[in-house]
Amino acid sequence: MELTQRPELRQKVTLSPQVYQGLTILAMPVVELQSLIETELLENPVLELEEDELEPAEESDDRTEDIEEERAWDDWLDQYDDLESLDSSAPRDPNQEEVNSDEFVGGVQTFDDYLLDQLGMMDVSDDVARAARAIIGTLDDDGLFVGTCAEIAAIAGVSTSIAEQALAVVQQLDPPGVGARSVREALKIQAAFLGIDSPLVVALIERHLDAVASSHTRKIARIERVSEDEVREAVELLKQLNPRPAGSFSPGQAPSYVVPDLTLRRFGDEWLIIPNNEAVPTLKVSPKYRQMLRSQSKVDDETRKYLKDKIRSAESFLRNVDRRRDTVSRIAEIILETQRDFFEDGKGDMRPLRLEDVSSEIGVHLSTVSRGVTGKYMATPYGLFELKHFFSGGYRTSSGMDVAATTVKRRIRELLDAEDAARPLSDQKLAEALSAEGVDVARRTVAKYREEIGIEPSWARKRR
Repeated sequence: MELTQRPELRQKVTLSPQVYQGLTILAMPVVELQSLIETELLENPVLELEEDELEPAEESDDRTEDIEEERAWDDWLDQYDDLESLDSSAPRDPNQEEVNSDEFVGGVQTFDDYLLDQLGMMDVSDDVARAARAIIGTLDDDGLFVGTCAEIAAIAGVSTSIAEQALAVVQQLDPPGVGARSVREALKIQAAFLGIDSPLVVALIERHLDAVASSHTRKIARIERVSEDEVREAVELLKQLNPRPAGSFSPGQAPSYVVPDLTLRRFGDEWLIIPNNEAVPTLKVSPKYRQMLRSQSKVDDETRKYLKDKIRSAESFLRNVDRRRDTVSRIAEIILETQRDFFEDGKGDMRPLRLEDVSSEIGVHLSTVSRGVTGKYMATPYGLFELKHFFSGGYRTSSGMDVAATTVKRRIRELLDAEDAARPLSDQKLAEALSAEGVDVARRTVAKYREEIGIEPSWARKRR
């Protein structure tokens, strides 16, 4: 076989370092941005704090910008459906440290990422891995699998048997019990993992969980034909298990405090969004170094080239910080306009608001909005809220009014607070009550919302 060389012309779109830096800065909470600014001040000598109000510095006549630097990151993002799928084979500077933007968002690993990392280390086929990733994506907040293998097979484009294999793989991951299809299955998986093989413990899991919750040890002893002491010993073993597998996951130490990006204040009948400029120091390019680039200055060519590079880098950094501030402020303005009823007294109903709605309104990529609300907080007269708090799906009532999912949750809590303690409302009764008010919500959705607001099911509330 003869080896030959031939020229080949290829077009490839890659993110410039400046655009990548802009995306990273946009994703940062204020505390991380403060640290980055301190680092930039140390590494770039032409950057300095703007402590006093000075005359605007003159622009360098010799400043040149690459076309890539002048294009906003949103123009770049439109060329990608998913930034993580970008080709990473482009030539890179071997001396340049690779930046992971995820490290700047609190440094906390999500539960899904924790499972996916484990899955990546397992020796499974591509089909099984694809189905397992789909299963991980359908787990609820407790780590339980709420779908079916048939649904996973359709999503992942595999057979049902492959989906079942994938479920078995997920159930091998840590924490024990993850991927179980019910609380009982989760407890059985954990019992097997811990080596608890007592037939009485298995019987408690399969047939007597309600009786265990109600402390009816005598009833269990009579049915299983054992002594009450044996039942108590089995219950103590059962208490070592966790009915919520995801509850044992610790994502690590979260940031101990947060700094708001914005402050919302009311002046008469008008609301004003105030950027937190005090938290992020104002920077400028030193006029002294700009003056050194003048043609009449006695600066050698090597120093001149060094200063040009540093000034370009500083101006790019300042533009990206300004874009972050502008993007977050524009998102906050839409939140204020949409959720004005809530901001009137802190108790009003919130309207449905999706990331896609904001993306379309301000004309940026969906990923930009996602980065702009994650880890960003707004101080209001009613407390400190993450911008994500104001985003929610919603429902349309029979009267044509749109209500957010958060409003439905609040109404569920109100109904439960007013219920008869001797006859607590079941999830089905709650769904019927909401339907009577014009909001059609499925029983399963009601159960999900009830769990999210931390309220036990009806049988547990009746016991109390």
